[in-house]
Amino acid sequence: MELSKEQRRELLKRAVELLGYPKLTEITNRSKKQLYLYVRGYDERGKEIEPPDEIVNEVMKALPVDEVVKIVHGIDYSDVTPSDILRVMVKASKDPSFRNIFLFFLHKYFGDLIKETAKEYIVTQEDIQLFEKLLKETKSTKTAKDRLNYLKRALADLGNTLTPEGLKEYILDLMAESNGKAEHTVKALKLFIKEVVKLRDPALARLLYDSFKTPRGKTKYRPMNLSIDILKRIFNNIQDIGAKAFFLVLAETGLRTGEVLSLTVEQVDLEHRVIKLMKENETKRAYITFLHENTAKWLKEVYLPYREDFVSRYLENVKKLAEANPEQGIDVTLWFNKFFPFRDDSLRFDIKNAMKRVLGREFRLYDLRSFFASYMIKQGVSPMVVNILQGRVPPQQFRILQEHYFVISEEELRYAYEKHAPRIL
Repeated sequence: MELSKEQRRELLKRAVELLGYPKLTEITNRSKKQLYLYVRGYDERGKEIEPPDEIVNEVMKALPVDEVVKIVHGIDYSDVTPSDILRVMVKASKDPSFRNIFLFFLHKYFGDLIKETAKEYIVTQEDIQLFEKLLKETKSTKTAKDRLNYLKRALADLGNTLTPEGLKEYILDLMAESNGKAEHTVKALKLFIKEVVKLRDPALARLLYDSFKTPRGKTKYRPMNLSIDILKRIFNNIQDIGAKAFFLVLAETGLRTGEVLSLTVEQVDLEHRVIKLMKENETKRAYITFLHENTAKWLKEVYLPYREDFVSRYLENVKKLAEANPEQGIDVTLWFNKFFPFRDDSLRFDIKNAMKRVLGREFRLYDLRSFFASYMIKQGVSPMVVNILQGRVPPQQFRILQEHYFVISEEELRYAYEKHAPRIL
């Protein structure tokens, strides 16, 4: 689609308003003066000029999709509701010519996201019950118990969501802790995918099954060398507030992605700046961690209003989806109470786009976990304290440590966190 001179200038002008000249000079590799002339529309001699294609393309990548659509297509969809989406879907299903237009724009703006969302499997309670039944029929009592326990522990860490990228990252993270633990977890997950997921979605099961391997000695993977400055730049480049908040919590706590995704509103105490991860569930290893003052303030003032608006807008749709698909086991109350009620793949998509804009490449979200640990330890924090804050110590072991060897209070943990943990804000 050929853009007019006015549209090109309007795109650049909007980018200046939203991103500022310093960021635009970095994105376009042009000086502030040159960009100013393009926005103005004429040079020092009064000759008309317009932004070239390479600048316009970079600007369109950097701007939010809604801003681009508004300028290029003249569409303001700030008042569009989920009901409008359903009407479009119905029309597309009945009108072939309309369907072609719909699919064109869908793939143009959401092609990469559609590919990612097609790779996600949400594990239901029914799936776990079926797996338990199959284990009892085919394995010894001890093996069945071990496989089930390792599966439940993995699902708790992964937030009951299986994706190729998430599984690969998770196993690499476990290998860094214990090769034996990783091997047992791989056996449980692969068996679950083969026996349960394959029944529901054979194509997705193959993707998930092949995404991670059984540990063979030490992993050769080396986390990316990150810095506070890099993380701050990525944070500032994430456009979606939900993804921004998710990245912020991951970077400043070093928790697993699944653990953060599984957080409920009750577990995140913004007033006291505490995240309470310990549950009665023995598969849950995390204990407690904290939030910096500026982070808690930002989450309270910026993120929570966004989350509340998101939940209020989509609650009825989630209810209808649950009623229409009882076999999926959608828990509306669980979704409503989640601190991050968003899809894992959607959050990753926005974060990885920001990584590409800043670094020109992606890195694993689990690298944030490695960064947190190394950052703390380099400042002299005890590895045991880091392990507690990152949830590497089982509840039972933590109690034993407290009773016999390693007495540490919540106040001491908070002090270590506030003094030494990474700060993005």
